[in-house]
Formats: sequence, C-alpha cells, structure tokens
Amino acid sequence: MSGLRTIVIGFGQVASGLSKDARMATYFEYASHASVLAAHPAFDWQGVVDPDPAAQADARDTWGISHAGADLQKVIDLVRPEIAVLACPPGMRADAVAAMPDLKAVLLEKPLDTPGGHDDGKGLERLCSERRIPVLVNYWRRADDLFRSLAAGGLSERIGEVQSVTGFYGNGLANNGSHLIDFMRMLLGDVVALQALSPATPAAKAPLRDDIHVPFSLMFADGAVTSVHPLDFRHYREVGLDIWGTEGRLSILQEGLVTTVFPLTENRGLTGEKEIASDAGEVLDTTVSDAFYRMYDNLADIANSRADAWSPLASALLNERIIGLIHESADKGCARLTLG
Repeated sequence: MSGLRTIVIGFGQVASGLSKDARMATYFEYASHASVLAAHPAFDWQGVVDPDPAAQADARDTWGISHAGADLQKVIDLVRPEIAVLACPPGMRADAVAAMPDLKAVLLEKPLDTPGGHDDGKGLERLCSERRIPVLVNYWRRADDLFRSLAAGGLSERIGEVQSVTGFYGNGLANNGSHLIDFMRMLLGDVVALQALSPATPAAKAPLRDDIHVPFSLMFADGAVTSVHPLDFRHYREVGLDIWGTEGRLSILQEGLVTTVFPLTENRGLTGEKEIASDAGEVLDTTVSDAFYRMYDNLADIANSRADAWSPLASALLNERIIGLIHESADKGCARLTLG
C-alpha cells in the first residue's frame, strides 16, 4: 500500500471494541479507530501494540494486522510508523513517540492527564514541538461538518446572540465532561472564568479511575455563561447542549445525533410579546456518522503539511487546565477562578 504507515498503541473500546456494537453502527458508520483505518486510503495500517493477548488477537483476526504484540519497540522496528494513534492511557505516550523516528503526525485520545493529576500531556507537547510533529486530539465534534458550520458563524445566524447555555454530561468530568467543555469552546469561544457549583462526587462506574462528577459554570469572553450538570449514566446517557439566543434556540442532544433549531415567534399568551416555539423545531441533517473519518482526513492533511489541526494539542491542554481548575474550585468551596 502507498498510504502513511500507521501504528495503533492501545487497542480497547475506542480503538476497536465500539465497532462491534450493532446499535452504534446504525447511527455511526465509523465508530472506532480501526473502522476508519480499515477504510481510509490515506493510511497503511500495519501495527498494533497492546499488552492484552485478546486485543492482539482482535487486531490479527478481525482487522488482519500482522504486526500485533506487546513489545512496542519490536512493532515500531517492523512498521517504521509515520502515523501513531495513541489510544493508550496517559503515562507512556511521550516515551512511545520518542521511540518513533519517522513520525509525521500523531492522533491522540483524551484525557491527556489522569483525572485530578498531571502525567505526560506537557511532556508530549514539548517533545512534539521540538520534533515539529503535529498532534491531533480526537475531540471528534471538531470534525463534524454540521458542528463546524455552527462554529463558523452558523450558530449566530440561526439563533442570534447567545443568552444562556445549559449542558449535560456523564461518565466523568475527565471523560465526557472534557468533550462537552471542548465543544462549548468550539461554539462559544474563549473561557475566561469558571466555578464549581457544588462539591465533587465520585463518578459511578466511570471508565477513568478516580474521575468525578461536579456541576460547574463556564464564563466566556463574549459574556455567555454556561451551566453544566452531570447525569448518572446508569439511568440513561446524554452529552448535550441547549443554547438560547436572542433570535431562537438550538439544542444538540442524543450525544450529538439530534440538532434542532426552534424559531422566534409571536407569544401565544400575551399580545406584543415574543416566544421561542419549542414545539415547532426544525431538525437539522446530522453528520456525526462520518465525523471520525473526517478527523482522519485532517490527520492525513496535517501529516502532509496541507492543513492545520482542527483539534490541536494546545487546545486540548487548555481543556485539561479547565478541568483542573474545576477540581480546584470544588476543593475551595466553589470559588470563582479565572484563566490568566
């Protein structure tokens, strides 16, 4: 093959397992790194590194990857990767990149640091900066065509100036909470201050060890204020936003699958007043099905110096900083903290 030689380090749910979920496949054509790499012509996927023999067998038997094993250096020597997909936990990523001399770009899974701690995010940033290796972080909403159009001016065109935003997340602040923080920054701009709204509690059955749930507020440079609340995914899932503007309302629910615009209209209860017609929404065409694939389009482009990263490491590190300050605010009695 003539594509970019690619290695995947860490072969769990996001790397492969989600592709086996028939329910997810109904709505997401590309649900895992493996499903994209198996289809994308820009990549020559040759290697997988994971300590779990079952994951290695999955790489070989399901995806036809011949160089699958636990020995990182051995697989690197066999593949000579130009692209590294780091779907392993924080703590070893900078060392893995340092061992790959031919890298042209990296795709990285969040979190960059362990919940409430600091591992190799900054170290990875220093190393990749020194070697001029672009890093793309898989906040997939930044590759979604609809969401990119909203961020590029479509939000204000549809609902005017943002007045109020409510958000919902679950399965941990560092997990889905980080996706929501990044999405709000994508749509609303720079965060200038934040505040936890109650003490933190452990996130029940969250995939990241020691992750927490805490309601919090973000204040943005243009004056918008968001109120974000955790949900217990043992009852149901949701990662969503409800945005009220001066000329309409826009909701992004069902974890991004359903985006609805509600128009401004005459008030039904009082002459001369307006209301948002929350019973007359227009559902916009979703583009989440191939957003993961579009992220790899951008990965190929940055590896070949044709584009800038849509979700760069510096932006993802800012998400980590915001999460750290939410922890700090909760520990300090819900103090309001600023981003200097």
